[in-house]
Amino acid sequence: MKGWDLTAGAQKLEMGHKALLATSDRVGQLWSDQANRRFVETYVSPLEPKIKLIHDALRRLAEVLDKAERQCHTEDG
Repeated sequence: MKGWDLTAGAQKLEMGHKALLATSDRVGQLWSDQANRRFVETYVSPLEPKIKLIHDALRRLAEVLDKAERQCHTEDG
């Protein structure tokens, strides 16, 4: 039995990112000046590649943990 659940955290991160993008789009429709563009460029846009890196790292970590768990069960059995 796994003592971790990396997928739930990854899903929450993805949902939060989608909510941020949707809110940013709605705000951009009402607030379309240079300040908003600068905010999006500075804070919102840089998140996408960082979130992708986090997802990739979580996937690799899950693979390592699954492999370690299998090895432990093989050694115990």
